[in-house]
Amino acid sequence: MQTFTGAATAPPPTCNLYCHPSARKNPIHLHLVTDAVARNILETLFRTWMVPAVVIRFYDAEELKPLISWIPNKHYSGLYGLMKLVLPSILPLSLAQVIVLDTDVTFSSDIAELWALFAQFSDKQVVGLVENQSEWYLGNLWRNHRPWPAVGRGFNTGVILLWLDRLRQTDWELLWKLIAKRELLTLTATSLADQDVFNAVIKEHPELVHPLPCVWNVQLSDHTLAERCYLGAADLKVIHWNSPKKLRVKNKHAEFFRTLHLTFLGYDGKLLRRELLGCPSQLPPGAEQLQQALAQLDEDEPCFEFRQQQLSVYRVHIAFLPHQPPPPRPHDVTLVAQLSMDRLQMLEALCRHWPGPMSLALYLTDAEAQQFLHFVETSPVLSARKDVAYHIVYREGLLYPVNQLRNVALAQALTPYVFLSDIDFLPAYSLYDYLRASIEQLELGSQRKAALVVPAFETLHYRFSFPSSKAELLALLDAGSLFTFRYHEWPQGHAPTDYARWREAKAPYHVQWAADYEPYVVVPRDCPRYDPRFVGFGWNKVAHIIELDAQEYELLVLPEAYSIHLPHAPSLDISRFRSSPTYRDCLQTLKEEFHQDLSRRYGAAALKYLTALQQSQSGA
Repeated sequence: MQTFTGAATAPPPTCNLYCHPSARKNPIHLHLVTDAVARNILETLFRTWMVPAVVIRFYDAEELKPLISWIPNKHYSGLYGLMKLVLPSILPLSLAQVIVLDTDVTFSSDIAELWALFAQFSDKQVVGLVENQSEWYLGNLWRNHRPWPAVGRGFNTGVILLWLDRLRQTDWELLWKLIAKRELLTLTATSLADQDVFNAVIKEHPELVHPLPCVWNVQLSDHTLAERCYLGAADLKVIHWNSPKKLRVKNKHAEFFRTLHLTFLGYDGKLLRRELLGCPSQLPPGAEQLQQALAQLDEDEPCFEFRQQQLSVYRVHIAFLPHQPPPPRPHDVTLVAQLSMDRLQMLEALCRHWPGPMSLALYLTDAEAQQFLHFVETSPVLSARKDVAYHIVYREGLLYPVNQLRNVALAQALTPYVFLSDIDFLPAYSLYDYLRASIEQLELGSQRKAALVVPAFETLHYRFSFPSSKAELLALLDAGSLFTFRYHEWPQGHAPTDYARWREAKAPYHVQWAADYEPYVVVPRDCPRYDPRFVGFGWNKVAHIIELDAQEYELLVLPEAYSIHLPHAPSLDISRFRSSPTYRDCLQTLKEEFHQDLSRRYGAAALKYLTALQQSQSGA
């Protein structure tokens, strides 16, 4: 089975392809026309979701644009809306038939049933389409409305059965171009993109079209007459959100269709990974090795849960919401952090404190991802920010994959530098501008490898007046309203920052690495990644700072920088760490294995880290 899905600049949240198990007896082959941004999103999605019996092939939309850019077009999809016209020319000659889908359709049936309709084509029919479910092509929607020619109401091209072999035999490319050029002499532009051209061709050659049952393209446009179809139908097959408003379209039954669509999005996506009984299929890349590694784990080992979590392949959807990359600037900084559903309330405050770009990884279930989407859309603060990139990592297992989340967010940062923070910290209001100025003044770059330390503080008050300057912060510190971060619980984590020196400092100063040091730092985007073996609570940032030190990053404390941790309920993982000796023993095992790997990578230079660890443990 071959199917085609065309994507515009990014896959919108209204794009879904659902296949009933019977359709998976044959592999689904998706041919995706995308730009570079969408390809990165989709490649990550399909690679990490590891859905069996799905094959993907990409086509560069930039290469197709010259083929159709000569056509004036008023449709909101721009040139992307015209690309279906050239599919017979660019798809492999080995493909005889394809299903063409817009990305704003929701399947509620088995796509194999749609494929089976090819068998009903006559010898001359080359394209299967559903009648247009509005009166657009009748030309009576408003005064002076001049649509392109069509047979009756015409046909909608959101769902197409294309018989490619026959189209090529009809010299499709010459046919549609001749008719389009002729119509453009009087109509000046297309209003509905490829659909206008398809209908103009069908007007002159009605024998080419095979009308499909209306349930295969229930159209929810602003002027829809789809009610005539679905009120008398036993079941609906494909719902088409063919309005610029998409899910926000208003008509009599829109709420029913929205609920159906959102219910689908809330399903557990892990179900798609399951091999179907009686349907042998080729496993996605890496799946067989993963299964073998999981089979070798001993379920009776005390640290089995940690081992299993380390082998997890998390489903990832990068750039989950529309995102505008920041313009290139040589000293720009992206704030990188991760969070789960219980920290969503931090996002608005963070946006107020940090005006620069952010890359945030969220650890959510499929249902929580939809709740998050609603949260952002209804927040004036969050919906106004287009330079915040949200990346969903779907929940898998019981332990929080903190470093895996950090790596996802770090990999998607687009500025030369990143501020590696945590979601429950609020940076100084001036920190974004101060960091950029500091990077420029310190002449960081290929000639100087440094990690800029942002001193961390904390308050125990839920109601807290955030200091607007270092002087105000010091006053709060002296008054006991602020503390250096984790001073009471984990002083070694930030003691090397030397807060006494910071109080008086006017210029950046060097500090030395020490055991258990875990400051928040600003580093180049290509810095070492976090070690993903550290899941749950404990040592996740410590290991990363060790790696930076091993690669000879200078540690420079910035005298005017600060970030403040706000109080919150303890996470499940920290509660387990405090209450479970087994949990703490497993963390110790991970530390030892980490040091063994350090020795293999850095040789004798890594000995100091093991020595420091042993000394800190003996002194504990």
